[in-house]
Amino acid sequence: MGRSRALQHLMSERGVAMPMAMMTLVLLTTLMLAFSVLSQTEPVIAANQMRVSQARALAGSGFEYAVWALTNSTNAQGLAAPLPSNPAPPPFDGNTFVSVGSLGGFVAKVENDPAGDINVRQITSAGWTPTNSGLDTQTKAHRTIQAKVLVIPNLPKNAPCALCVKGELSVAGNATISGANTDSNCGGNNKAGTFTLGETTTGGSASVTGGSVASYAGCPAPCAVAKNQPPSMFDGVTYSSADLTALKQLAMKNGTYFGPGYSGSTDSSGKAQAGTYTGSVTFNSSNKVANGVVFVDTTDGVNMDPTGTNTSTFASVTIHGNPFADSSGNFTGLLVVNGSLAISGNMRLNGVVYAVNDFTYNGTGTGGISGLVVSQNVRDISSTSIDTTTSGNSTIIFDCQKASLANLVPPGFTFIPGTYREIPD
Repeated sequence: MGRSRALQHLMSERGVAMPMAMMTLVLLTTLMLAFSVLSQTEPVIAANQMRVSQARALAGSGFEYAVWALTNSTNAQGLAAPLPSNPAPPPFDGNTFVSVGSLGGFVAKVENDPAGDINVRQITSAGWTPTNSGLDTQTKAHRTIQAKVLVIPNLPKNAPCALCVKGELSVAGNATISGANTDSNCGGNNKAGTFTLGETTTGGSASVTGGSVASYAGCPAPCAVAKNQPPSMFDGVTYSSADLTALKQLAMKNGTYFGPGYSGSTDSSGKAQAGTYTGSVTFNSSNKVANGVVFVDTTDGVNMDPTGTNTSTFASVTIHGNPFADSSGNFTGLLVVNGSLAISGNMRLNGVVYAVNDFTYNGTGTGGISGLVVSQNVRDISSTSIDTTTSGNSTIIFDCQKASLANLVPPGFTFIPGTYREIPD
């Protein structure tokens, strides 16, 4: 009897509610405390996230301000080219805080390209909110970004000549080359007819004239044939590797890029067609090319290197016959060849003709080039060779307006893709 009663007590559920209620109360109290802590920290986390986003936006503002200053060099708040100091003077020295209202501000630094490209600037911008002052006890956030920007050089403004050859030159036949120019936007009458790193030889009935005030080393005004000039004189009239890459992008947008992925043939409108690319391109009556920025690349898409001996990847372009798709029969734009270029026949080109290596021109009839011609000769095979030849009735007349490539090449500094990065603390 006693054992039965004891067993009943053990199996009874009386009194269970109280412990369960206590356990539930403890659990709910714990959850309430957790939610209470979260409710206190969540606004702090959100505020920190907002400050970080604001700091990144302010860093972007500093970057854009620096780009504006570089592009507007003639403005009182602009940055001169080349930079007056490296890094640039305040407020782009990396030490000057520029306030952007009550939100915060930025510290921007503009410096020359560490890799040495004269047309590239490196911009580092740190955005701060609400301030970068160590005396301010408010909670702060900052983010730092860095990227490079490029300006494609204004060749006609910088050019000392109508035909610039970073090598040797031969002018023969009835060729006519004139640097006479009255446009003050390109230096007025200060262009030589020809300007070469090496020797220049003239023969036949060739005529070379320069502007009335053109004067260069060993060639007093009016200088027509400026030869044996220092290499530094070609810095402003030659494209760097970064420049060439930027021009490829412009040609791709124009549909006139000939390189890997595209063949050397064009459609009825003069645009490049996709296909196998060999580096050898001929523009003629059956393969016409359109106006605009035209770029003929190396077979591997890698810009020509001034060192080494491998020339198998160089582009080789021949232009003759009736090669232009425009209804006028003329070409207007920028023609860049990452290799060698040979033009022959009766045709007119208006703009800039640029050969990264050799250039040969044998004109006939009333054709000619109005604008600017540059032969960079980046890879001279022999120091005694005549790298650039103009013969026949070839006519090259410097024309500032036509060479300025209005609406074709951006005039200011632009972002170089692939250079952006956020710099950690």
